Amino acid sequence: MRLRKGFTLIEVAIALALAASAMVWTYSLISNSMILQRKSISLSNAVFLAKIKMAQIDSSTKLETTTSKGEIPGYNGYRYELEILEKEMDLLKLAEGGAKTKPPEDLLGKDPNAKFSELLKKRGQAQSSKTGGLIKVFNIKVKIFYPSGSKEEMFEAETFRSSTF
Repeated sequence: MRLRKGFTLIEVAIALALAASAMVWTYSLISNSMILQRKSISLSNAVFLAKIKMAQIDSSTKLETTTSKGEIPGYNGYRYELEILEKEMDLLKLAEGGAKTKPPEDLLGKDPNAKFSELLKKRGQAQSSKTGGLIKVFNIKVKIFYPSGSKEEMFEAETFRSSTF
């Protein structure tokens, strides 16, 4: 009887193949996590820059309709687009909030017709108009474009500010 004192060539080849596939899988996970980390940093920078731009606009005493765009210094590949538009908003539509389950009159209390008519009289409008009044607001949109791998992505922030403060 012959005693075996080592591994055969086939056993060594199988062990090396398993080790190599485990290493390839591990390295691909590390590579993907580094790509996702870069993307999250880029998006975080874009959110931060949008907040800064919104704070600059919020600190201004007077707003007017405008658009502007440009590069962001210190951030290679980042650029912004700013749009400020004056719009009229219907208070009743704003109060609905997109929910179509309740009629708008339910938002004004138990006796909706009386309170709704009173509100419309104060605003000088007829009951048939079905509006809570129009207000003028500035619609402020800030778009930050940032590099993400081989393409460009965008983060958009939007808010409204009263045109009379």
